[in-house]
Amino acid sequence: MSPSEPPVFIVGCSRSGTTLLRLMLTQHPHMHIPPESEFLLSLHENTDRYGDFSEPHERWFFIRDLQTTEVSMGAYAFPIFDLSIHEAETALADRAPTDFAGAADALFHASAHKHGKQRWGDKTPHYVRHIEWLSEAFPESQFVHMIRDGRDVARSRVEAGFTVSMRRSAQHWKEEVHTGRQAGRPLPARRYRELFYENLVRNPETVLRDLCDWLDLEFTEALFAFDESGDASVPDEQAHLHEKLNAPVDPSRAQAWKHSLSSRETADVEEEAGSLLQALGYELTGARVPLWLRGLRGLHRNTLSYTKSLVETLRRLGIA
Repeated sequence: MSPSEPPVFIVGCSRSGTTLLRLMLTQHPHMHIPPESEFLLSLHENTDRYGDFSEPHERWFFIRDLQTTEVSMGAYAFPIFDLSIHEAETALADRAPTDFAGAADALFHASAHKHGKQRWGDKTPHYVRHIEWLSEAFPESQFVHMIRDGRDVARSRVEAGFTVSMRRSAQHWKEEVHTGRQAGRPLPARRYRELFYENLVRNPETVLRDLCDWLDLEFTEALFAFDESGDASVPDEQAHLHEKLNAPVDPSRAQAWKHSLSSRETADVEEEAGSLLQALGYELTGARVPLWLRGLRGLHRNTLSYTKSLVETLRRLGIA
């Protein structure tokens, strides 16, 4: 990659406020953050096909793959750049010879320039599991790890239809947050920062001023105008997941679980992820899963384990 202003990656467990932060930072006159990319993980494995991007056919392979790589719910990678094929080809040719990360950087920069911006970012939540690779591929990149109370995340994931189980949502949250922290904390302080959703919605100006200083961006009141462009900045296929972003920041969204989760649902999350919640500074309610339900779940797990073992044994014997 050629020297340029470092990209900013917004990562975190889904439903943790990554889209809110993206919409805020996108209002900055210097910052361009298109919708989720996804392709950085899937296409970097095709580096043999792309070579060093010096040849037209290498650039064509890359652009074609971007056009046919689905990133989320029927959306494809290439349109996020808002570039014509000619503009993309020119950006890649101007950067060649380069590697995969350099090619991606070239397209993101071309997209930012087309929107009158100088610096690009990326908001793809599950990149939280791939901070180590991204930090090496983009050596000066900065990572903002959005963290939200796991009880709110579990509730929101169930409401969004990502899963029907509070316990599985809690487990997913725990794994995502833990993995992100494990990879991010060894990085220099100038490259990795944890930002808590609750602080952002309760004290947006203080948090954003501090974040802008860390990102070496001049703070501007324009960051609060995100709700005026929310419809245009969120892909149509994701609009139903972000309806609340068409309104100003709502402090009541912090710890909304207190008014929407039952005692049993709260207990499910705290039993699964209580230690991490406490480590992050969140208070536990002490809610407990009823003994009869614990027993029933234990019986269910044992039954599944026995059934799986029996099937494997029968297969080895050639019976199943």
